[in-house]
Amino acid sequence: MPMKLLEQSSESRTRVYREYGMTSRGVSQDITALKEWLAKQPHLPIIRGEHVDQWLENYLISSKNSLQRAKEGLDCYFSVRTIIPEVFTLRDPLLPAVQKSFEVMGVIILPKLTPEGRRVIMFSHLTPSADEFDATVMLKRISMMMDVMLQEGVDYTGMDVLVDTKNVVFGHLARYNASILSRTFKLGWKGYPLRVNKIHVVNPWPMVETGIALFTSFMTNKLKSRIVVHRSVKDLHRLIPKNVLPADVGGEEPSIAELNNKWKQKIEEYREWFISNEKIKSDEAKRVGKCSFESAAESAFGNSGSFRKIEVD
Repeated sequence: MPMKLLEQSSESRTRVYREYGMTSRGVSQDITALKEWLAKQPHLPIIRGEHVDQWLENYLISSKNSLQRAKEGLDCYFSVRTIIPEVFTLRDPLLPAVQKSFEVMGVIILPKLTPEGRRVIMFSHLTPSADEFDATVMLKRISMMMDVMLQEGVDYTGMDVLVDTKNVVFGHLARYNASILSRTFKLGWKGYPLRVNKIHVVNPWPMVETGIALFTSFMTNKLKSRIVVHRSVKDLHRLIPKNVLPADVGGEEPSIAELNNKWKQKIEEYREWFISNEKIKSDEAKRVGKCSFESAAESAFGNSGSFRKIEVD
């Protein structure tokens, strides 16, 4: 059994149900509806297994208990493996590139929920050198972590993103592929739905505005408005309490490096799952109708005629 990294409780799950107006009966009906809908989509894979209902419930929660949003998101979830293979395929945790990413980049989900019931995902370069940093592999790791969350339980009503830029240099920014980053923002976010409350930037480097500009060019105006730059960790503590944060930013949890290593172990424990799910993706040749996220995917397929609309009931 995979080791437990996140503190979870029945109370947090109850809070999620209350937040989204969910009931056990309603969830059961929606899961049945989602399975029936998936079975009608010729381009989507058949998902099986004893935990499918739990997985669909977690996905429904991530979709804010919206059946329609869950359908659209699931279509994108399976399609991004075809549309953005650089990020959503070849996710064997033992691949050298993935192992190297763990050495140079900390990507962690903190163990405790915030008082408001949100999870915190944190990014921090572990070295000021950009020589071995691969931005695309980092995006791959994020997708892997999101899959772990969908497997183990969604007990949060949103996420805070925390970016520690202490070790950032311009070379890190130069490592991002604009096309991959754009497609991942537009489609990955839809396939792995996240409700982002704030994007916190701490320990800002002198060119922090340049770094922020790289990412905001792919963000919605709503998301851009949620970026907060903290000039001190004390300022950060006003919004995220110390007991949630790692020691590196004045918190009470273990260091970023320690938590990153635990997430490395966690991802490696799921190696068989990642490998076995490699071929569970959409077959775009079988898609019927126009795709609902066609405009975001055009850059991957070259023209709008490559997608056709999703069949909805």
